[in-house]
Amino acid sequence: MDIKTTLDNYLGKSTRFSQEDNGDGTKQVCDLDTGDCYTVRMKDGLIERVDNTMRTNKRVQVETPQGVKQLLNG
Repeated sequence: MDIKTTLDNYLGKSTRFSQEDNGDGTKQVCDLDTGDCYTVRMKDGLIERVDNTMRTNKRVQVETPQGVKQLLNG
């Protein structure tokens, strides 16, 4: 299924939007009626909204008066 068919089925109406392939498996989709743009990814027929900044989990070690602690996502 493509994004238009999935959106039309979900919303129950015909949608007007533009889409641009980002080249990394995501697409930028803009609603022409409202002007809102989102980065989306389709997986198993479902549309998933992707935050424009991809987050990666990183661990940071900090030194505190109580000792060295490890923080997730610094």
